[in-house]
Amino acid sequence: MSSDDDVGKTLGKWLGKAKKVAEPPGPSDAKGNLKEPERAFSGAREGELTQLNFKISYAMKKRIKQLAVRDNITLLVMLSEMLELYEKKHGKLGTKRE
Repeated sequence: MSSDDDVGKTLGKWLGKAKKVAEPPGPSDAKGNLKEPERAFSGAREGELTQLNFKISYAMKKRIKQLAVRDNITLLVMLSEMLELYEKKHGKLGTKRE
């Protein structure tokens, strides 16, 4: 048996699975969300968790993680405390800086 036959059998099995995928729901099955206006921002609401991604140096990451372990807190708690300290120093949003 040649390698082309093996590929054909494997590909045939894979394509056979694709035929078993059901059709997407129709507009009548969409529970009214098609009538709602699209939101400009679909992020998390106040209190819901969302992901924040940024790159920092390895040394900074190491320091932050070591401090969190030392103080037995999560990185989320540490970030929240950092934000509070920043706002104390520079003012909260909506306040006028001089």
